[in-house]
Amino acid sequence: MANKYPVEIDGATGEIESLPPVKGKRYGCKLNTLADVKAEMAKVYRESRSEVIDSVTGTKLVWMLQAVQKAIEGSDLEKRIEILEQKK
Repeated sequence: MANKYPVEIDGATGEIESLPPVKGKRYGCKLNTLADVKAEMAKVYRESRSEVIDSVTGTKLVWMLQAVQKAIEGSDLEKRIEILEQKK
């Protein structure tokens, strides 16, 4: 019988155990600037709209990207305040 998932053999018992399915490769994209985040949001929108990913997944991804966006905005604001305080 063929198994579509990888298996391992238990060394003590000799029994075959199925391993969990391997997920896709780690996704990498640049998210250092608001422009990067905006581009990734647009990509998620297009993929959701084209049904490459389902809308529930797209919604979750955009929600996470909004959190990254807020973090970048906060960090940029903090840097600007520091610069203004140094000028005093």
